[in-house]
Amino acid sequence: MPQLQPIFSIIRIILANKAFYKWYYIIIVCGLSLVSCSKPLTSQAVKKQAELQIFDVTKFGAKGDSITINTKFIQEALDECYKVGGGIVLIPQGVFSSGALFLKSNVHLKLAQGAKLRAVSGLENFPELKNTRIAGIHMDWPSAFINALNAKNIKIYGEGTIDGSGYYWWEPYWQKRKVLEKTVPGDLIDWHVPRPRLILFDNVTDSKITGLRLQNSGFWTVHVCYSQNIQLTSLNIFNPVLEDGKKAASTDGIDVDSSRDIFIRNCTISVDDDCIAIKSGRGSDGLRVNIPTENVVIEDCTFLEGHGGVSVGTETAGGIKNVMVRNCKARDNKAPIKFKPRPGRGGVIENITHENWEIEKVGTVIDYALRAVDGSDYIDEWQKLKVPFALATPRYRNITIRNVKASQSGKAISFLGWPLAHAENIMLENIAIEAKTGARFQYIDNLVLKNVEVKSANQPFEFLEVQNKIHIPAAIR
Repeated sequence: MPQLQPIFSIIRIILANKAFYKWYYIIIVCGLSLVSCSKPLTSQAVKKQAELQIFDVTKFGAKGDSITINTKFIQEALDECYKVGGGIVLIPQGVFSSGALFLKSNVHLKLAQGAKLRAVSGLENFPELKNTRIAGIHMDWPSAFINALNAKNIKIYGEGTIDGSGYYWWEPYWQKRKVLEKTVPGDLIDWHVPRPRLILFDNVTDSKITGLRLQNSGFWTVHVCYSQNIQLTSLNIFNPVLEDGKKAASTDGIDVDSSRDIFIRNCTISVDDDCIAIKSGRGSDGLRVNIPTENVVIEDCTFLEGHGGVSVGTETAGGIKNVMVRNCKARDNKAPIKFKPRPGRGGVIENITHENWEIEKVGTVIDYALRAVDGSDYIDEWQKLKVPFALATPRYRNITIRNVKASQSGKAISFLGWPLAHAENIMLENIAIEAKTGARFQYIDNLVLKNVEVKSANQPFEFLEVQNKIHIPAAIR
């Protein structure tokens, strides 16, 4: 992880000079190349890794019989590992059932091939975390299945599976939702039905999760909050639809939340919400904390079922900047390239680049839809505090999308701002989309379309209230 820090430091220096904005994605790509092509571990580093003490959880009494509740035994192994200064806690082959587990600095949790770490049911097995952030607001909430809090050098890895036993949580959620939606706004229902996340990194640095299958999360799958220098690589994340057709409620794949220097690569994600969501708090609480998400790189990922592939928002109060998404694929997703501006959430969202996408059979290829903005102040959804209009309205600007090929899709592009909250500085280049309906742009300041081709049954392009438009058709090369 330390090798990433100089790269992201360069990014921050370059971005301090606005004249270099258009080059920021080049810096990120160069940095990725340095990381990808870095030299193999030195003999000293290999030796150091080999010298790490191994703590096999079965030596502490854990049983991989799927029946025994192993929380105490596995936690003892984790704590003993920490006491000696770090090492590897090994989950061997078998099905190990457990409640919430807590990792401290320098502890590496390894799941061997054929190992499954499975969450048990019952909120009593997930001690309440005080003042943790949930969907942009601080509140008391059940701990995650795997927790790393205020820690560094955490590694969760291997060839095994972490299973959140989501079926314990999804069905009760839908039952409660039927009752709650009669009196509670839809955006707030999640807060009224507590469920454990699968993995939580809260104030964690220089850490990684790699190689695992993560499935059946009760709520969000991987939540990276207030953290720095985190790698999430080669993960398979699946929160599937139940056999009776009811879905896995609010099971985002990866949530990057008020964090910086985040690297996501080679992940396959299929969930019943956003595959990856970029966030930074909401409303008055998010504005109080005021910590942005910045310097995020997502590459070589595949997005299957989900409300969005990479979604920016809706929780944006702290701001989001310097996000690159490249070399990704999407199929059967509702909106793989998605922006979710929401009145009342606040923040400045800028310097977002998407490039080199292959997309098929999706709902909307590029989706930006801002809910109605009327110019008034907002009442915070949770604390019921008034948030001034200027602070509460998110501002999206400096968005570049290039080199996208999409086919067999429902809608090509829906990029819709509002009269009092225009999107600014939007560039689309080298894009070819086949869809049932075309592209619509509204309430945008400074729009550039270069070599953008839309094949649809209706009008391919529609422009409404767009200021300073440059449209170079695909026929002009």
